[in-house]
Amino acid sequence: MKKKYFKNLEVLRKKIESYKHSSTDDIKKLLMIRKKLQKKETMRSKLCSIEKLNQWKYTNGKIKHASNQFFTVQGVQVTNAKREVPNWEQVILNQPHGGMLALLVRETKKYGIEFLLHLRSEPGDKNIKFCPTFSATQSNMNQAHGGKKTDLFDMFVKHKDCSIIAKCAHNEEGARFWQKVNENCLFFLNDPNNTKVKKDKFVWANIWQIKKLSLENCLINPFVKTILFMI
Repeated sequence: MKKKYFKNLEVLRKKIESYKHSSTDDIKKLLMIRKKLQKKETMRSKLCSIEKLNQWKYTNGKIKHASNQFFTVQGVQVTNAKREVPNWEQVILNQPHGGMLALLVRETKKYGIEFLLHLRSEPGDKNIKFCPTFSATQSNMNQAHGGKKTDLFDMFVKHKDCSIIAKCAHNEEGARFWQKVNENCLFFLNDPNNTKVKKDKFVWANIWQIKKLSLENCLINPFVKTILFMI
């Protein structure tokens, strides 16, 4: 991590601490917003046979997408491991280009330092979760899915209306992903009242509220905590 990022993080830590006694840890409003969105949720997921997937095929010893992007499902052989057993074989997800995980930060006189959480569903989740402001693989950013850009793409990828506080590369779970690296980032919103982030699926929360959300069952995406751990 660059020295300037260490300095930025130190400034952020001091600012958070200065609002400690004036900030609330009440999460009732956050839970209410999530509950309303959950009632409107239309996304449905179910497990199915790989043969039923139109864009995913088994070829040359791996399962991959027709675009040759996203990830592939491959095999891995492990030897001489000092684990439960020394040797084993398994399938693993190979996504070499990784992605970006980011939280947007703002400061206001009324609420102090807050982080923008994105309420969203993932296919493997049962319910909507509080997620990082921005989370996308390079394939998502390339729009390999044929759909629209990830919310706030210009803000995070092109650094419009915000400035970088800090970023650091973190590996994803090595038992499931082959050497995948995500860039974990914190960005500061130049205008705390920027209208681009005023959508139903985005909510501001301070660090004490996020800690309290972490004590609730299955409500917060683990990457939120991964990014905040830099602070």
